[in-house]
Parts: sequence; C-alpha cells; structure tokens
Amino acid sequence: MRSRNPLYVMAKPPPEAQAAIAALPRNDPSRGPELLHVTLLTLFDLHHAPPEWLPQVIAALDTLDAPAFPLAFDRIENRKCVTLRTRDPLAQARAFQAALVRHLLERKAPMMLGTTPEPHLTINYRGDRLRAQKIAPIGWTVTEILLMESVVGKTTHVEHGRWRLRAA
Repeated sequence: MRSRNPLYVMAKPPPEAQAAIAALPRNDPSRGPELLHVTLLTLFDLHHAPPEWLPQVIAALDTLDAPAFPLAFDRIENRKCVTLRTRDPLAQARAFQAALVRHLLERKAPMMLGTTPEPHLTINYRGDRLRAQKIAPIGWTVTEILLMESVVGKTTHVEHGRWRLRAA
C-alpha cells in the first residue's frame, strides 16, 4: 500500500463545540473529538515531498498576519461521508483561505495541491445514506490555525505548528 501523509492547514473547534458535535447522533463515536477539524487548505503529501518543503511552509506561516473569523454549521449532509455544512457563504472563512493562499504564494512556499475546500466538518467518514437535516447552529470563532499531517489509515494527526490569528 502506498503511504499517504497529506499536509493541511486546519482549524479545530474549541471544547464546547467539540462536545456539541460529538453529541450529534450521526457523529462517529469511534473517532475522538480531538480529530474534529475544518480543512482550510490542502498543501501536499509529506511522504512524497522534498524534505525542505515542510520547513518552508512553517517559515511562511510564521509571518502570517490574518484576522480571526467565524465558522458556523447548521446542516448535516451525507456526501460520501457525513459532514456539517451551511448554506451561508462563510465569506470571512473564504476570504481567509484566499489570503492564506496569497501569503504562501508570496513567500514561495510549496503548495502542490493548494486547494481550498468549501469549509465543512466531517463527523463520520462512512456515509449513512440519510437525508440532509437542519440542526441548531454549532459555531465558533477561529482564533488559531494548525499545520497538520494526516497519517492516512491510522486515524492520526501529527501537529507541525500552531499560529494565532489576530482579533477580528
């Protein structure tokens, strides 16, 4: 099996939001709440990247100056996996993603994939074939971002750094 260790910039919900998400009946209880996250940017696969790429990304993130932004989800949807989403355009989150990509490009940090997915939070990696449903909004202000390596198939995240965002 080919190793995969994708590197992401992500936001994690604070404990009160983690608890609310973990209590949802469609959440997979076998995955710990510490693994809950919103992927903001997919960078590259560390397993196949030159060794200097990770320090270059970290150095670029060390100079990031960006405002905190709100995230809130009010729907559960099944799209291959079960996710929290919203119909709100999440304009501030999308603006943060665009600013993050610009910042990394300006700093010439490697971004092989460089994708900015629609902000969502996966609560069950196995689809449940149930219909979309509205839920009471679960939200928080993202005040820090994390650089995380996902060890695919091991249900493990390896943290490579955290960066505070400035008050909005």
